[in-house]
Amino acid sequence: MRQSIQLLTPYKVKPEFDMVRLDSNEAFMSLLSSADFSKLGETLINRYPAESSDRLVEAYARFAGFPEGNILPGNGSDELISLISQYALDPGDEVIVFEPDFSMYEKNALIMGAEVTKIQLNDDFTLPLEVVKSEINERKPRLLFLSNPNNPTGQLYSEAEIEELIAAMNQIGGILVLDEAYMDFAGESPFTGRVLEYDNLIILRTASKALGMAALRLGFLIANDRLVEGISCIKPPYNVNTISALIGTQLMEKADVLDQFLLLQLEQIAELEEIMSAFAAQIKEAYLYPSSTNFFLMKFTRARELANFLYEKRIKIRFFDDESLQAVRISAGTKEEHDSLRAALNEWSEMYA
Repeated sequence: MRQSIQLLTPYKVKPEFDMVRLDSNEAFMSLLSSADFSKLGETLINRYPAESSDRLVEAYARFAGFPEGNILPGNGSDELISLISQYALDPGDEVIVFEPDFSMYEKNALIMGAEVTKIQLNDDFTLPLEVVKSEINERKPRLLFLSNPNNPTGQLYSEAEIEELIAAMNQIGGILVLDEAYMDFAGESPFTGRVLEYDNLIILRTASKALGMAALRLGFLIANDRLVEGISCIKPPYNVNTISALIGTQLMEKADVLDQFLLLQLEQIAELEEIMSAFAAQIKEAYLYPSSTNFFLMKFTRARELANFLYEKRIKIRFFDDESLQAVRISAGTKEEHDSLRAALNEWSEMYA
């Protein structure tokens, strides 16, 4: 094993389908019934999926408003993050990530042998812009990764803040990778119609969150012609399988279904916020952060105890235990799942409030 990856650990997820699962920021219901499976019988699984990927990109371009010729599909955003790292990084290059943020940015940079600088977000999880610009000027990073809205904080950064990061990275010849996995919950991205205006901006989108297709593993990279052409040179030719592309295309062609699904999720997000706010108000040491996503982060000195308590109640949430974050993150679920969560939180409150 290469020395630069010897300290990495596997990302293992224990399958637990018999629980209320509010830990992975997935959509809480499946849209599979909206797909036409009669066409699966006509699928040539003995052929590579070139045509199906093309149709998927066409459908996503129409649905999301990005230019079709500037979209690369991927086997989830994870693969696209890996491809960007392979495209941009030589061993020893600098990469900037934020803490907390999505862990796969750092991991892929380390796999490429890059040097990773972590910049701590402010206490309220806002961007320390002056610190970031100073680090950019000093370290000259090849890549700066940022999720917007942020995972796991739920924080939405402003267009002006992103513009400053783009400009700072452009001055030193670096690329800003803007991961908009949760942007559908926050509204329209200010960069949807403008991504091609920038020399050094890559946007990542996914079908795994608001579109409810996590099992299909569909991600999309959007950038200018030069970046798309360069990353295409290292992208595997058949990286999105035919079945995922076929189902994904059918669902994306039903914009009315997806729009209604998003509205339903927003209703459940509001309900979850009410549940979490009521709980945080009863627990003195708990602080609930505002969110522009389908999950809420709560700082809590007894976060581990709460996560273990809920696990015993067959409710799985995400627990963060590191230097920068002692917190729980809870995703929106169904009304029935929220009822179970509310009852468990009330029981905890009665014991410890």
